[in-house]
Amino acid sequence: MNLQFDWPFAFLLLALLPPVALWELRSRRRAPALRLSSLDSANALPATWRVRLRWAPSALRLLALALLVVAVARPQSGRADALLPHEGIDIVLVLDTSASMRTPVGGQEPRLAVAQRVLRDFAAGRERDRLGLVAFRARSYVLSPLTLDYGAFQDLIDQADNLQLRDGTGIGLAVADALNLLRDSEARSRAVIVATDGENNQPEVGPLGAARIAEAIGVRVYAIGVFGERAPAPGSPAVGSEHALRAMAERTDGRYFRAGDPETLAQVYQTIDDLERSRVGQERFAALDELAPYLLAGALAALAAQVLLTTFVLRRLP
Repeated sequence: MNLQFDWPFAFLLLALLPPVALWELRSRRRAPALRLSSLDSANALPATWRVRLRWAPSALRLLALALLVVAVARPQSGRADALLPHEGIDIVLVLDTSASMRTPVGGQEPRLAVAQRVLRDFAAGRERDRLGLVAFRARSYVLSPLTLDYGAFQDLIDQADNLQLRDGTGIGLAVADALNLLRDSEARSRAVIVATDGENNQPEVGPLGAARIAEAIGVRVYAIGVFGERAPAPGSPAVGSEHALRAMAERTDGRYFRAGDPETLAQVYQTIDDLERSRVGQERFAALDELAPYLLAGALAALAAQVLLTTFVLRRLP
């Protein structure tokens, strides 16, 4: 539940309530109708209900004024689960599970194990973002469509390296499958994040061809090269892969990152998350409920109660 005020400056009018209350208090102090030498006998009498309720009309008038001021500020409420469909973020994670991803990174864990752990942490940090998952070698496989079930999604990340796919590196095919998941998405921000350590060797769809598709449907592609701590040697396949990944990202208004150790890889995913959230901006709600009518009804009820009290219950005798 979210509460906001369309015109909060109206609350400045609440500063008028103390002077009005003071005026009400002074207006009740009238000249005595009967002078007595002593009030001891009167004080010994029990207070009547008229005396006990004499403050009620003033209090009801002040309550009505306060409710009117808050109503002028136009309070509105919205629910987080009523977000417009295009206000969220839809992200498809593309993970290379080829044989080269079994190479240790930083001299310790295999690259694939590190990438899986980082992706699990990335999924655990979501709240309302839909995530999809595509794993690939020579061919790609959609492990998860866009979903909000982050627990099941993390389990699928663990199963990514169990796929019976021919070894190879089909980056373009995998990105094309990811784009197919996002084709009908109405999210305000749509992105594909692909992590790989190889060079595309499947000619059906190349990285640049996939980038053209992404550009046509308005999806950003973020590419991560997991090549180890040292820079690729000139002329090595990794250099060509980096060029292709960078070109794919730049063509779609995304970015290319190089991650040589587990800490850098985690930072890369956090950076991408921050970039996408900055594009979405502040949370907005699909429908806001106006609360002013309820406050106006309360103010009218208070005034009605004040009129009834002064007319019938606390009416002064002629």
